[in-house]
Amino acid sequence: MSETEEIAKAIQESAKLGEKGLEIADKAGRFFAKVFKEPVNEISGIITDKLRFIRWRRMVQMADEVNKILDEKKVEDTRAVQPKIALPILEESSLEDDPNLQYLWNHLLANAMNPNFNDEIRYGFTEMIKNITGIEALILSEFYKILEKENRLTPLSEIHNYSLKKEQLIDGLKMSPDQYAVSANNLMRMQLLGPAVLKGGVKMGSEPLTIFKGIDAVTLTPLGVKFIEACMK
Repeated sequence: MSETEEIAKAIQESAKLGEKGLEIADKAGRFFAKVFKEPVNEISGIITDKLRFIRWRRMVQMADEVNKILDEKKVEDTRAVQPKIALPILEESSLEDDPNLQYLWNHLLANAMNPNFNDEIRYGFTEMIKNITGIEALILSEFYKILEKENRLTPLSEIHNYSLKKEQLIDGLKMSPDQYAVSANNLMRMQLLGPAVLKGGVKMGSEPLTIFKGIDAVTLTPLGVKFIEACMK
């Protein structure tokens, strides 16, 4: 399906939901009117104006940040960004209030606009940002910095050979064990992190026995590396 067809399909789906959306908006308006004891049209106007202002302010902030990133990279002539990439970034970033996640949206858009960025900008990256928290972004960033410092990012096919223990990440990012457990499982769900698998000296037949570490020790995946480079570098 072409990009034009995808956009047309999205418009058709939105139209189908339009009538239901109006019913919901009317119900919400009547509720807020009851809360504030003001006419529905005045209350809906106040809420709509407030939301528009918040989103517009964040869009302006994003424009400043993205331009700053491109200036630092000395990018003067930008390239066009595919609508299926640009629209979700603009939509979601205008709703985001976590600075760690705003950082990801800004860098993803800047790299998408940068003709010197040669890695693939995947549509899936937008879904990944929507599905992680600020602390999970910090886990990925911390892991990447350690690998970069120790020159372990290449070859990418062997990235799984280097792992970090959960204690290193918990202590380094000052988070609770429970917070780490939930975050590690979510990052594994999206295949940005993987469980470390350690090979022992004991063999069963010709194959060495392996130890599956779960979340006690984790590795950065090749997909995780590319996600970080597109959204954080």
